[in-house]
Amino acid sequence: MLKDRQKRLKDFMKTDGSECLLLFPGVDLFYSTGLETHASERLTVAIIPTETDPIIICPSFEKTRLERGLGTGSIRTWEENENPFELLGKILQELDVDQKQISLDNKLWFEWFLKIREQIPKATFVDAKAIVQASRLIKSEGEISLLREAAKIAAHSIRDTIAEVEVGMTELEIAKIVDEKLSKASGTTAFAIVQSGPNTAVPHAGPSERKIEKNDVLLIDAGPKYKGYLGDITMTSVIGEPSDKFKKIYDIVYKANRAAFAASKDGAIAEDVDKAARQVIIKEDYGQYFSHRLGHGIGVEVHEAPYMVSGNKLILKEGMCHTIEPGIYIEGEFGIRIEDDVVVRKNNCEFLYEAPRRIWE
Repeated sequence: MLKDRQKRLKDFMKTDGSECLLLFPGVDLFYSTGLETHASERLTVAIIPTETDPIIICPSFEKTRLERGLGTGSIRTWEENENPFELLGKILQELDVDQKQISLDNKLWFEWFLKIREQIPKATFVDAKAIVQASRLIKSEGEISLLREAAKIAAHSIRDTIAEVEVGMTELEIAKIVDEKLSKASGTTAFAIVQSGPNTAVPHAGPSERKIEKNDVLLIDAGPKYKGYLGDITMTSVIGEPSDKFKKIYDIVYKANRAAFAASKDGAIAEDVDKAARQVIIKEDYGQYFSHRLGHGIGVEVHEAPYMVSGNKLILKEGMCHTIEPGIYIEGEFGIRIEDDVVVRKNNCEFLYEAPRRIWE
């Protein structure tokens, strides 16, 4: 899977005219090399040439740790009393790219850019965002399998948490339960949003000390990080008996979710997927209460391209993965969001994992 990702990157680099790609700690470095490491004042960088394996530059004391996670390539190190940017410049000269076009991580610190430019002043620098984004847009079947598992973990953890909720619990206590379930299944919780009662009318409110009351609406939006890939599922339920208004609005949001699901397929336009869901809600006179975009891409980041939003003319392609999460939020009363993770296929859309719905029944 890693070699496939690197091949995609190199193909896009050649099309773009870049001779190598420089990536720094973050999700793009993980995507390209398999390495998970944090940014610090000490230089760590992946050099990805178009024709050879990656070269990782890191502090010497980090070598052993990074070797354990490096799929392909080699590691070059620097000591604490050395200038790591001189080593970077030397390697780029060895690769004969120091006077050619180099794609730079778009999240690169400006101070580091100046130091790189000082070492290779004749190079031409371009933003690597287009290359990396284009590569990350289409998921391989291996990546899709990881996203499937992440979505499944999210759905099971949320469902099992809701089954344990009792009147009197606080949102923070419930968040702890879902966090424990996500962590146990995946190793890492990416996020866990828990809202109840009128708090559910705020799309992304964090958990509070509010206690669950009888017949409260409960919304949980949560996901794990599973082998570097994210899940993102939202379930809205009731702790007790749902009101007629809740059931009516839930059905509208559910229909909007399924309308978007039907609209998402190879060749569809991103904004039209948003429109398909939004029209269902507008038709029922709740359009003003759907206050955010329909969805976002999902992969090594929980929010990435493609975005299902008005104005996005991107044509969807098979292998793109995104969320479908319409919602209706009535201030002072309650909100309902139904979120699924899906993959675009040639003739239709496919759930990464079909989460159970109407779980209060």
